[in-house]
Amino acid sequence: MPLKRYWLMISIMLIFSFTFGSIYDIIKEDNQIVGKFFHTLTDIENTELDPNYIVGYFLDLNEIDPELCYLALGSVRNFSLIQDFSRELGYYLKNLGIDFVVFGNLMILEKNTDDPLKYIGNSPYLISEILYRMIRGLETSGVTPVIIVTSKDDRNATQSLLQKSGSFYTYSGQIKNVDLFFDGNNLYLQKNNLFSLPWNYGKDTLEETIQEIFNNSIVLTGWRDEGENLLYRKINTTDLKSVTYFSKSVEESARKVFSGELLPTGNKNW
Repeated sequence: MPLKRYWLMISIMLIFSFTFGSIYDIIKEDNQIVGKFFHTLTDIENTELDPNYIVGYFLDLNEIDPELCYLALGSVRNFSLIQDFSRELGYYLKNLGIDFVVFGNLMILEKNTDDPLKYIGNSPYLISEILYRMIRGLETSGVTPVIIVTSKDDRNATQSLLQKSGSFYTYSGQIKNVDLFFDGNNLYLQKNNLFSLPWNYGKDTLEETIQEIFNNSIVLTGWRDEGENLLYRKINTTDLKSVTYFSKSVEESARKVFSGELLPTGNKNW
C-alpha cells in the first residue's frame, strides 16, 4: 500500500474515532437498543435524535462552563443555590433532548489528591448534601438524575445520600449491580426501570446561576501572612494565608477578601 494512501486511511480512522467515539447505544436486558448515551454535548447537538429513543449524557461540568468544577459546588454555603443551579442545568439539558444525566463523585477528597477540582469535598455529609440538592434540582427540571458509583466511594457519603433521597439511580463502569452499567462500548439498562420525566421546568438563568456559584465560593484559609496569595482553582493545605477562588470574574473580590475588605463567601471543603 502506498505510504500516502496509508496515512490517508489512518487520518480517516482518527477522524471517525474522535467524531463517533463518544456516542454509545443504550441496551435493555433483551439486547434491544432503546437509546443513545453521549459523553459530549457537541455530539448531541450534531446528532439527529430518534424521538422514540431515551437520551443520556455523562455530565462534564467544563462543557457547561470552562471554570466550573465539583470543588466549587462543594464550597458554596447556600445549598439552595446548588439546587437552583441543577434545576437550570437540567432545563438547559432537557431542551437539548436529554432525558437523564450521569454525574457526581461519592469519593472523599484526600490530601495530595492529583486533581481536587473533581471532588466535592472531604466531608461525607457535605458530599451527600450537594448530590442530594443536585438530584432534586434535576428532577424539578424534568431530567432523571443518575449517580456515578465506584468501588472507592465513601460508605458514609453513600449512606447519608440514601437517607436523604430514599433511593437514587446508579451508574458504574466497575460495579455491575447498578441501574446502568457501561462497558466502554454500550450502556446497559441492568434493571429495565429507568424512566423519563415528562415535564420541563426552569427559569432560563443558567449563566447567572453559575456566576452566583463563583460569587459564593471564595474561600479564605490559613493565617500566616507573607504577602498576597490568591489561588485560582487551587487549594491551600498550609498555614499560609490564602484565598481560593474558581473564576477570573471574581478575582477582584478574592483580592478584597484577602485584604479584609470583604468577608469570604465560601467554606473550606478540603
